[in-house]
Amino acid sequence: MTRRSSRRRRLPPTRAPRRGTLIVAGILYIIGLFGVLGFFDVPDPYDVAALAFAGGLLILGALLRDL
Repeated sequence: MTRRSSRRRRLPPTRAPRRGTLIVAGILYIIGLFGVLGFFDVPDPYDVAALAFAGGLLILGALLRDL
């Protein structure tokens, strides 16, 4: 039982991403989603890259304090 509780203490605390990170990730997500669906004329590799970058920003924004 003590090993489980010590493992949980090693995880970094998660927090909400900053407002600027949310805005940038939201814009990238909308561009990527509408590009994949065909509403925007976005070249093929860039729409999927925008979705991946938006997801990465949100994950890093939750784990890092200054992002």
